[in-house]
Amino acid sequence: MNYILYCRKSMDNEDRQVLSLDSQEQELLTMAKKAGLNVVKVFKESRTAKETGRPIFAEVIAMIQSGKADAILCWKLDRLARNFLDGGLVMDMLQKSVIKEIRTYESIHLPNESAFIMAMQFGMANQFSRDLSVNVKRGNRAKMEKGDWPNHPPYGYLNDKTNKTIKIDKYRAPYVKRAFELYATGSYSVKNIANILYQEGLRAPSGNKVYQSIIHRILINPFHYGVMVRDGKYYRGNHTPIISKEMFDQVQDVIHGRNKPRPQTHFFPLRGFLKCENCDCMLTACLKKGHQYYYCTNGRGNCTEHQTYMREKYLYEKIAPLFGELKFDDEVIEIMYQAAKEKTEKKDTYAETVLATLQNRLESLKTKENRLLDTFLSEQINKELYDAKALEIHNERISLDKQIAEHRTNDPRAAFTLEPIKKVFIEASRAMDDFLNGHDDEKRKIMEKLLWNLSIKNQNVAQHKFKSPYEVLAKSPKMGEISMLCAGRDLNPRSPKARDLQSLVIDHSTTCAK
Repeated sequence: MNYILYCRKSMDNEDRQVLSLDSQEQELLTMAKKAGLNVVKVFKESRTAKETGRPIFAEVIAMIQSGKADAILCWKLDRLARNFLDGGLVMDMLQKSVIKEIRTYESIHLPNESAFIMAMQFGMANQFSRDLSVNVKRGNRAKMEKGDWPNHPPYGYLNDKTNKTIKIDKYRAPYVKRAFELYATGSYSVKNIANILYQEGLRAPSGNKVYQSIIHRILINPFHYGVMVRDGKYYRGNHTPIISKEMFDQVQDVIHGRNKPRPQTHFFPLRGFLKCENCDCMLTACLKKGHQYYYCTNGRGNCTEHQTYMREKYLYEKIAPLFGELKFDDEVIEIMYQAAKEKTEKKDTYAETVLATLQNRLESLKTKENRLLDTFLSEQINKELYDAKALEIHNERISLDKQIAEHRTNDPRAAFTLEPIKKVFIEASRAMDDFLNGHDDEKRKIMEKLLWNLSIKNQNVAQHKFKSPYEVLAKSPKMGEISMLCAGRDLNPRSPKARDLQSLVIDHSTTCAK
């Protein structure tokens, strides 16, 4: 008989105690030599046998069906199959004497033996795999519910084998944070970020650039702000976050809400911020005779605005007045600052309000959950809808728990200071002058920091929106005349006019503090 020597070991947990492929081959060749078996070919496969479709196993079957071999030598019967389709095929070929013998380290199987013995062994192998899979998944869920990650961690983290936990990768974590910061600006594509990180020293194990696909996976993974996801379910992780949830949310907004910028051969400060009000396409730019011109891309092919070209200086004069909506008199800013300072010294109402709001939302989830269960038990909704809604409630609870824990862990008084907020007011007030007088890169930074996409129609600004917290500043009253505001300085802190002064900065400061 001509024997095929078949070795298999998968990467699954099921094969943790199985000999390596080389060890299987050596043991079986020794056994074949002692028994005087003629081994015509050795096949080695690194793939699980729980599912059909193994290419090397298919070659083994084809070789036997062609008559080039008529027997199989393997370590154990479960090396051949752990599923009923492959197992049934092997049993059928053995009973029909297409396979004349299957020899393992422990036994020999011949065509005339009872099929019950082989069927039982294949069935036991299949059930072992099924049970092991269920047990592994259950163990992983239990570990994640405790806040631990059961597998190899995402990019930016390492397994701490000593403590069996996840720790920050001190080399890669700063680059992960840098990737989020770059993408959050809306000015860089994933390809741009891969190039920038490479220039700044990030290398793959091969020494080359990190793949764009890896950068993309980093940007969409909530693991980096402390939340683990498995099968659509959220778990609060014990690992140290690399970024804040706010940073993660900003990146998701850019991913899902803005066109990705294209590589530029020339620097155009306004490109990527302007769109056509008529057709909703982005405006692009070109350089002609030393001047920058902006025009509609006419991506849908039906826009008359495409025929209009606008010089950059013309657009600067149209955009700059928008920043005038943010302007506060320096004296007004100082009055509001002093009023808010007096109030925050007495009580940190912002932190308490936020915490109370989060806790109220958490309590409301219990009510939602009870109502959902009652509706399901009364058979008003099916189980599929119930499971989907229950998962939504669970995920929201995990997110709220995470935010509440962060508020309790961090000292709100240490994080909340009025000086940075005062700086926001001052920068916003000076934005118009800085935009008109600044260089091209300064103009772009102001656009990135303050404005979302502008829409242009008939060579004028049709719509615009400021980013948070500047949108709040734009909508706020500018507090009337200076003489009236100055009088507010000496008012009783509980008087309406003094409260107005305090509330304005407090309202802005709560937004800025986020």
